[in-house]
Amino acid sequence: MSEGTPGTKRVEHEAKRRRRERLPWWLLAGAVGLLGGGGWLAASSLSAQFARVEQLEREATESEERVAELLALRDSMARRMRALEQHAGLGDEKVHREEKGARPARHEAVRAELRKLLKGELQRGEAFLEETEELRVELSDRLLFEPGKATLTPGGEELLTRGGARLGMVEGHLVRVGAHTDGVPEGMTSWELSATRAVAVVHHLESKAKVAPERLVAEGHGAWHPVVSEEGPQARARNRRVELLLLPAPSPPP
Repeated sequence: MSEGTPGTKRVEHEAKRRRRERLPWWLLAGAVGLLGGGGWLAASSLSAQFARVEQLEREATESEERVAELLALRDSMARRMRALEQHAGLGDEKVHREEKGARPARHEAVRAELRKLLKGELQRGEAFLEETEELRVELSDRLLFEPGKATLTPGGEELLTRGGARLGMVEGHLVRVGAHTDGVPEGMTSWELSATRAVAVVHHLESKAKVAPERLVAEGHGAWHPVVSEEGPQARARNRRVELLLLPAPSPPP
């Protein structure tokens, strides 16, 4: 291959020189382009961040407003609850006053019926009605039982059926049956006799007088709570007794 002419060499040399001169400009243009593209990307990223910050600020403001609304609602509900509790308390107090006023009237109505039912026994001193706020009926043991026995006599059953039905008319009350002896052994101890007699009366009031069982209480007191302390047949007869006491029933557990 023959080498080129001197003119051709000069042209090629000139072209290379121009290319070397333009190379820095191309590099500069490329760098500027890269910088411009990076700046655009950075600007776009910053705009997105600013937008996100604004969104979070709006959400925070809305959350604060919602919290304020909830706090206001809570305070309003608390005030209403206090008002309702106060109103309920006043209502309960009113009901209590009404019941307290109605209780003596109910007791007096039952007491009047028992006076008629026990007229003869009251005159003979075999029954007693205690004139107190609560209704108390006391029956001699000979009206209900044979001496030393714990089984009701036919006359005792009939008396308890009629009298118990009247006691059962007073709702919201317990009928507490307490049996007492005179301490003289009669085939069983005072505790056994009094407790067995009280249970016998309670069973009869439930089965025949239809008093609800949850309203009945049986207590055997033996000879340890006499009403008279003297000795002798009349004193012992007075102490042998069965008491029926009408008491307000306790409130049920919440």
